[in-house]
Amino acid sequence: MDAEDVEQLLRDQRARRAGRDELSRAHPEFAQVSPRAGELDEAALADLAGRDPDAALRLVTALGRAFDPALRTAARALAARLPVGPPRTGVPDRSGSRRVVTRRDPTGADLDLDATLAARGAEPHWRAEHLHTRSWRATGRACVLLVDASGSVAGDELAAAVLTAAALAQRMRPGDELAVAAFWSTAVLLQPLSAQPRPEVVVDRLFDLAGGGTTDLDLALRTAAEQLARTRTAARDVLLLSDGMPTDSPDPRPAAAALARAGTRLHVLTLSADPESVANCAALAAAGGGRSAPLHSPSQAPSAVRTLLD
Repeated sequence: MDAEDVEQLLRDQRARRAGRDELSRAHPEFAQVSPRAGELDEAALADLAGRDPDAALRLVTALGRAFDPALRTAARALAARLPVGPPRTGVPDRSGSRRVVTRRDPTGADLDLDATLAARGAEPHWRAEHLHTRSWRATGRACVLLVDASGSVAGDELAAAVLTAAALAQRMRPGDELAVAAFWSTAVLLQPLSAQPRPEVVVDRLFDLAGGGTTDLDLALRTAAEQLARTRTAARDVLLLSDGMPTDSPDPRPAAAALARAGTRLHVLTLSADPESVANCAALAAAGGGRSAPLHSPSQAPSAVRTLLD
């Protein structure tokens, strides 16, 4: 799906707008944060965030879908620059530097015999995942954020997606790359893999996304793999924001394992506390060589991202 197709899809399924009366009924603090049409009082919002950060995040995301165009624009601009913590930890490499990296990856330039033999260990037969190769990699990390947009993208789910995207963008260092895709029965690339992502564009598109339909986790993971096939960064991660329940998908674990074989870690932010959902997310992360963490309220997003990626 090219850029024009994405824009057309977003126009065709644009999320429903909310009027001031509806916003006031749903959010008790609305009148203080937006006392007049077109106005967003950031001081009042900051006061609310100090008392109830999740309520503030829900309100910002609701305002991002307001009928009032000035209020909608102000809320989206604020959402794209929400403070979510410091950049990722560690000592950054010199910009533009490259280094030789050994990875469990058949596409490398040279076989790393020691690492390959160590991976095989005492196993009697060779398997594809034993193969380790060496190749030159750019420093930095490439990350693909996958946002589950099946059902309705609203409320806590939308707030969590917006805040996670903002957290990833703000954590970037020189040499890092970021892509963002939403998925349901189809996959939509909101931000192609780039060293200079545009958080404001991603936020705009998340707000405009109505979502719906079934959940194809296998398609989502294959979409991430296609993006990461373009990178030469030393580290590659996929961050999946989902309840882990595939309703229209082959078993996604083989796609997760394929990511791991290519040297990518799959981490899952679990949106549901349902035991089956938690188990599915944990199994998917394990197959992808990564970890899972709960994300049951929007304000948990920055710390959850740090837990999984630092």
